[in-house]
Amino acid sequence: MIEISVSHVQKFFGDFQLLRDVDFDLYSGERVGLIGKNGAGKTTLFNIIADIGTGKARPGDPTLYDAGEISIRSGRRVGLIDQIPVYPQGYTVDDVLRTGFARLDRMKAELEELEQRMATEQDPVLLKRYGELSSRFEAEGGYETEYTLEKVANGLDLGGDIRRRDFNLLSGGERSRANLARVILERSDILLLDEPTNHLDIDAVEWLGEYLQSYKGTVFVISHDRYFLDQVVTRIVEIENGVSEEYGGNYSYYAVEKERRYQEKLERYQRELAEKQKLEALARQYRNWATPTMMTRAKEIEHRVERLTVSDRPRRQKVIRAKIDEAAFFADDALSVRGVTKRFDSRTIVEKADFRIGGGEHVAIYGPNGCGKTTLLRMIVGEYPCDDGSVRFGPQTKWVYLPQLVTFENMDRNVVDTLIYERGMTPQAARDALGQYLFIGEDVFKPLSALSGGERARLRLCMLMQDDVNMLILDEPTNHLDLAAREWLEGMLEGFGGVILFVSHDRYFVSRFATRVLEMSDGKLRDYKCGFEEYRARRRREKESAMAMAAREQRALREEKTPKAEEAREDGREARRKKRRRESAEAKTHTLEQEIAALDAQIEENASDYEKLAPLLARKEEAENELLELYEELEE
Repeated sequence: MIEISVSHVQKFFGDFQLLRDVDFDLYSGERVGLIGKNGAGKTTLFNIIADIGTGKARPGDPTLYDAGEISIRSGRRVGLIDQIPVYPQGYTVDDVLRTGFARLDRMKAELEELEQRMATEQDPVLLKRYGELSSRFEAEGGYETEYTLEKVANGLDLGGDIRRRDFNLLSGGERSRANLARVILERSDILLLDEPTNHLDIDAVEWLGEYLQSYKGTVFVISHDRYFLDQVVTRIVEIENGVSEEYGGNYSYYAVEKERRYQEKLERYQRELAEKQKLEALARQYRNWATPTMMTRAKEIEHRVERLTVSDRPRRQKVIRAKIDEAAFFADDALSVRGVTKRFDSRTIVEKADFRIGGGEHVAIYGPNGCGKTTLLRMIVGEYPCDDGSVRFGPQTKWVYLPQLVTFENMDRNVVDTLIYERGMTPQAARDALGQYLFIGEDVFKPLSALSGGERARLRLCMLMQDDVNMLILDEPTNHLDLAAREWLEGMLEGFGGVILFVSHDRYFVSRFATRVLEMSDGKLRDYKCGFEEYRARRRREKESAMAMAAREQRALREEKTPKAEEAREDGREARRKKRRRESAEAKTHTLEQEIAALDAQIEENASDYEKLAPLLARKEEAENELLELYEELEE
């Protein structure tokens, strides 16, 4: 069944038409990816659907879109992750996560109320409602909330101490992860996810992908993470030049199919154009002969040319390959890090990091969020002082550093003026350089304050690359870049023969460039001199080996148990059996003593009534005999 229907939607901002013809349907249980370059209208479309799905607006509201129709199947619960709700002061992460069970909590409260009413009322309507609600509560995981909570929290790296922390005091990344977990726990019919892998490390991205693969609802996701799209989605909707086009597969299929469709359109255009040009040439030749018959034929052909339709020439998104000017490098070491340690208060962030990097190596620092990767990079480039140890660049190393968050001193300047004033370039040289980094036409006059995160990263790279370099230090370089810009960056780095030291959670990027992996865990480094996929395979083998060794140790312990130990355990079991028998006998003794006391009182009251007195005396005698046996058992 159709869950979301988007039919020929158009959207204007003033005179600018952002969406021209967006048309697609989402079906129950589908996992669909929405892609397009930054500014293509993905988030705008997403927000329109979200406003309708969450009840903030009605379908057809003219403030949402200017033409077309968007509808969501009636009664569907929509979960949205683009905004982080505001919670009361003192709300912990655990409190926030448990709000994901609000619907189940309401069902549980109604079940308890029905149970109380059924204890005093014999109403078949109540019984029917209780049965229906109980079945739904069980089907939706009402009896497994704690297990589900632990599974989701641990998968998104929200386990342990972080669950007890105040939600409002978390970093932006931690709040985003907690909000993602909350939306997942709500178990909505439709999940709308806008860049859900932001702030997730590679392990968490893989976990989220596996979770969504088994998710029974419908998933609609915007993402620039190619690995995640390959793992999760079964269909791609691309928005390009305001028009949507669908591809029936994951991202890898889309990349191949998009090129095939381009070549097919290009061939059709060339064929139609060649046919038109051939007919026009023939008509000109007939006119040159100037006989009445030829003139008639020329007119016929010209009428045929007028009726002929030639498709528009297909166009690829313009991508310019920037080239990095490399400085020569002849030394043995580009970088030497010796026993580097960094502490903040009483916490050690980086502990005795020790490694050397030679010419031409591409080294990835890999590890979970918060393990100290960025801190290590900032010590290497001198932004943080080392508490212990030393960092030394080789005498011929010429390095540049691209941080996660790019800022500029004067945010009021435009793009081209920034290069002119900060790099001392002429206007033409600045524009030529910017063109290599995808700043074309009017883009060069944008103020820095209006640039997206990806545009700021590209501008900083453009400024850094004006000098000859032979070492790049990159902290999450693909963050904020759309798919086309990521591929552009990779194309630029592909021909770079110098050293690259980088931190990234983009698995495609890490797999493509890393020739060596420095694994970071709890501030400590472990060196793997291999590519990322080989590193992952080694870690899996190490984990399997450790689990097998632990199993063997457990088995050996069981086999080493002596008969004396077995005897001691049997003695313990016998002692526990005796204890249970004694406690049971003492309880029965107490009960019988109370009963005999009550019988004595009743016998005294009915001393003159033989009919009532006889059974009381008989029961008292029976109880006294039972009590005597219990006394003997307790004495033994």
